Amino acid sequence: MRLRYSKPDGTNADFELSEQPVTIGRSADADVLLLDERVSRIHCGIRLWDGDFYIKDLKSRNGTWINNKKVDVAMLKAGDVIRVGSTTFTFEQTPAVGTDTAIQEIEGKMDLGQGYTTILREIVDTSAASTPAAAPSAPATGVESGESAAAPASKPAIHAPRFTGVPTRKPVVIKIKRNPPGE
Repeated sequence: MRLRYSKPDGTNADFELSEQPVTIGRSADADVLLLDERVSRIHCGIRLWDGDFYIKDLKSRNGTWINNKKVDVAMLKAGDVIRVGSTTFTFEQTPAVGTDTAIQEIEGKMDLGQGYTTILREIVDTSAASTPAAAPSAPATGVESGESAAAPASKPAIHAPRFTGVPTRKPVVIKIKRNPPGE
């Protein structure tokens, strides 16, 4: 989940919410700092409790408003509009990256002139970098259980293949159709 709001310069900002409590206020100690004289130093707090996010007004002077209703404590739902001073936040569910999103990203890169091979190389490199390498396996000694180390191995050592960079999620199949010239 995240909070989306507009900064004073007009740009949008997102604040990702996690299990850690978050404070909103005009103090440098607040997690979300708002330079607004209508906002108290530590105005309100948001916390995850029992699977839901709750907002609590921390005895602010001008109150915390959810969907134009003043609240002391309220459970947040996706789409709720939170007003703190002159700043309006929208409580949004973080979109999951799905097949449609991935295809739109790839089409956007291709529109900017990146080639199919370059895009696939970036995907593979990103997957390999984010996946931890497998721990190195112990060297094969040729000693089977029950045999002494001094006795020669009767069977050749078998090395199990080591897989590194194996993706932890299902691969996404992307089909890109290009019209042949003249169509």
